[in-house]
Amino acid sequence: MKRLRIHNLVLIDSASLEFGQGLNILTGETGSGKSAILSALCLIAGDRADSSCIRSGAQTAVVEVELDNGSIIRREIHRSGKNRCFIDDALVSLSELKQAIQIEMVDQSSSILGQERQLLDQFAHLTDEVNAFQHSLTEEHRLRQELNALLAIPKEQELQWAEKDLQAIVEVRWKEEEKIAQEHHLLTHAQELSEKVVLASSLLEEALPSIKKASNALEHATRLDGQLASLVQSMRSALLELDEAVRSMQSYASRIEVNPDRLEALETEIGKIVALKRRFGPDLESQKQKLLSSIEYLTHLDVGGLEKTLAALQTKNASWKQSITAKRRASAPSFTALVLEELKSLNLPHAQFTVSIEEQIQFLFSANPGHPPLPLEKCASGGELSRLLLAIKTILSAGQSTLVFDEIDSNVGGQTASAIGEKLKRLAQSRQVICVTHFVQVAKYGNEHFLVSKQTREDHTYTLVHKMSESEKQREYNRMIGS
Repeated sequence: MKRLRIHNLVLIDSASLEFGQGLNILTGETGSGKSAILSALCLIAGDRADSSCIRSGAQTAVVEVELDNGSIIRREIHRSGKNRCFIDDALVSLSELKQAIQIEMVDQSSSILGQERQLLDQFAHLTDEVNAFQHSLTEEHRLRQELNALLAIPKEQELQWAEKDLQAIVEVRWKEEEKIAQEHHLLTHAQELSEKVVLASSLLEEALPSIKKASNALEHATRLDGQLASLVQSMRSALLELDEAVRSMQSYASRIEVNPDRLEALETEIGKIVALKRRFGPDLESQKQKLLSSIEYLTHLDVGGLEKTLAALQTKNASWKQSITAKRRASAPSFTALVLEELKSLNLPHAQFTVSIEEQIQFLFSANPGHPPLPLEKCASGGELSRLLLAIKTILSAGQSTLVFDEIDSNVGGQTASAIGEKLKRLAQSRQVICVTHFVQVAKYGNEHFLVSKQTREDHTYTLVHKMSESEKQREYNRMIGS
């Protein structure tokens, strides 16, 4: 990570931090805004965000990181609740943002508890293998569930049910529902429809002689004025069409049938379609295809074959589990020795540390001689957990991610703080490290030192970040020790 830019986040109006490759130190008075910088790093690393982090009076908070390869990663949090991520101005998902930037936040809440297996696997280079093993276990679980479901209901019975459901769908004319509904509508109103059509044809038939007389009169009138010829032609055409209309209506009326039996049959079919949709849902074609697929699957299903596949996978996974456990046991002694060596350099010379590999993996620890090591949650103080975490991170330091330590030196003394600073300096030789601290003993080991301060202008409070020169560093050291 080469540069961090922050806009309108918490108390920060605008800030830009150009980090070095080694150990980068952040110091400042309590409440100056160091937590806002850490929040920015958490956001760009992919943590959840909400509009409460936006600076008062602003509508959008922006966190942007420039990587060493020149890529620009940006995250925007809007007052409306929208959250957008970009890589080189191209919109990406939050998961894609997480993959593009690797930032690991470490503080006293970054508990080792519950992470023992992952840490040991990382040391033993087992992470990829364990992930593959977990996928294989998931497949074993899926096959077991599938087999149990088949064994719970006999294949023949399930096949019989599927075939019966398919027959129920096939027997009903649901594809002709619209046609059936139209015919049902006409039969329901057949009597009324017949009466209306007969009345219309009769009235029109009675009117035709008068219209013919009108047409003849107009034809005689053309002898006096030839301009009326077009009207005569129109009258003749109308007479032909009206005459055709009368015959069509009479033919239509003769075909209308009042048929109670047919009406009852249609109502029965409509009832079957309604019942079918109530049972299987409105998409009967989709249900039909599902049943066909199920019948095909059950017809060719080999329960014995499935049992053999599951048994083979179970044997494979059991052997795989034994192999992984053996590798963990083999790596535990060297991991333990390295952790103890690191703890000695962190002012815990009498610390005891072991790895218990049983049903679960536990780290056992004791800071004092004469006290047997116990699970971490029963014995380690906050300061001891901080040093143990730093020791393990030092051992696992190979990698490309940026490590961010938030006051990991809390609850320790000055001599121990110096040891922590030395350890952070060593860790920063292989990867970029950012550390928030209140100890001069730690700050003096930094390659770059940023001062975070708070300023009030026009009734508004702002956080400022400044990279210090050597003389400015000395003044900050004096402030930190109260001189």
